[in-house]
Amino acid sequence: MSDTLATRLAALSPEQRARLRAALPQQQPDTGELTPGQLRLWRVHHQVDGRPVDVVCQAVRLTGAPVDLDLLAERVHGFVTAHQALRTTFETSGDGTVRRVVHQELAPRLSRIHCADEAEAHAEALRMAAEPFDLSTGPLLRVTLAQGPTPDLAWVLVAVHNLVFDAWSFELLLDELAREGGTAAPSRPFSAFALDQANWLRGPHGRAGAAYWAAETADAPRPLPTDRPRSDATRRSGERVAFTLPASVADAVAASAKREATTAYAGWLAIAWATFAEFSGTEDTLLGTFTTGRNRPGTDTVVGYLLNVLPVRLRDSGTGSHQDRVRAVRTATRAGLEHASYPGELIEAGRRVAGTHPLFDAVFVFDNLAADERRIQGAQVTTLDLDKGTARFDLTLAVYPGPAGVTGWLEFDTGLYDEATVRRLAERFTTLAHTAAQEAHQ
Repeated sequence: MSDTLATRLAALSPEQRARLRAALPQQQPDTGELTPGQLRLWRVHHQVDGRPVDVVCQAVRLTGAPVDLDLLAERVHGFVTAHQALRTTFETSGDGTVRRVVHQELAPRLSRIHCADEAEAHAEALRMAAEPFDLSTGPLLRVTLAQGPTPDLAWVLVAVHNLVFDAWSFELLLDELAREGGTAAPSRPFSAFALDQANWLRGPHGRAGAAYWAAETADAPRPLPTDRPRSDATRRSGERVAFTLPASVADAVAASAKREATTAYAGWLAIAWATFAEFSGTEDTLLGTFTTGRNRPGTDTVVGYLLNVLPVRLRDSGTGSHQDRVRAVRTATRAGLEHASYPGELIEAGRRVAGTHPLFDAVFVFDNLAADERRIQGAQVTTLDLDKGTARFDLTLAVYPGPAGVTGWLEFDTGLYDEATVRRLAERFTTLAHTAAQEAHQ
């Protein structure tokens, strides 16, 4: 505070000071109430007996240059100190209410090992993720720094509960590990986001979002067919069927989307729509799609679970061509952007899906967050989201674009689907992707 401002404040009368205080925004205390997304994750954690359904499990390979693991360990500790969410545990009161508890200090579980090869490193990451998390005591972040058989090969293995972390948070962690010097960028605490979200939901924008999504999901189509009946008593055991597509197909899908003034995301979602429409026997398709939850100022530096799963309702495919589907996807997704801050868990929809989410049975994931090359201490960074043997939803279709083309997978709940069914679904998706690329070249 400057001397001039201090002098002016000191000269105010008591009445003037009271009016000034009333005009300033009042900082409300953090009640520790869970966000709607966190509350769903907490319930799922107990519903599946602590299995790693909502656990981030990433293997970060560092190659081409030796790295200082001591410095990486220091950066991990500094990251936890800087970000409130990673020093958080969850407390249940006698009436069943769950609240966030932020600790002044809560060190991550950090260990150092040697790994002979990639398989051993991945096995260690999966072991870290499979070990049950105690939400009441923490820590909820586990990091293992693994030195490889040669000085220029190492891994950073990360297992962390989604209650305090999401995909964007992982990118912020990598940014911190790659920082070349100076001080870390300032960050906003998760509690500020939670308070802002609660206030937003009570305001006119929140009410408008509730009305929009209720209308968008009214008379929703039935969930997708399964090989076995759905049940609330799901274990969420899962497997993945992987697929790849060449760069020529990926480039054509992106180009066709660009011609419609939209992104590659819309192009791939159009192909997913065509696939699920065939599978269900109806064009009217309701899919979940991940949004970052970071469209309000200051949220880009927040570590925590801000991820939001929102519906995209796709109905009118026109002629059924890929280009018509892309246009319909563009219209649907743009209409929902104004209400993208509304938590998917609160949507009052015309259907309910048994399982771990009240609305979604199938989700589409398009991840290009790490499209640019990243280096840590001169070493090239390669990240891999490991298959934990669980399924967050009945079906999840994930598409990862890259310089060499597209990799992806269909994750499925083994209690609901046979592998043969999902393999046919994945094959149909890749066939329709090739068809879309051919259409784009005509």
